[in-house]
Amino acid sequence: MIILKVQQFEGMFSAAQDIAIFVNKNGIKKEDIVTITATTIMDARSKYTIYYYGDSERKEITKGFTGW
Repeated sequence: MIILKVQQFEGMFSAAQDIAIFVNKNGIKKEDIVTITATTIMDARSKYTIYYYGDSERKEITKGFTGW
């Protein structure tokens, strides 16, 4: 079943790049992306949130403690 999913990225410099890596690694199509929002937190940290449609049974590859 296709559902609306959300993933958040936060960082000083690499948050926007992490979204691109996340989309490419998981094969998310352009038409499945609903929106990407950006907010700035204290000390110039950025927080990005991506909303997209995906299969409810699929587990996406995400950035771990040691990297992708």
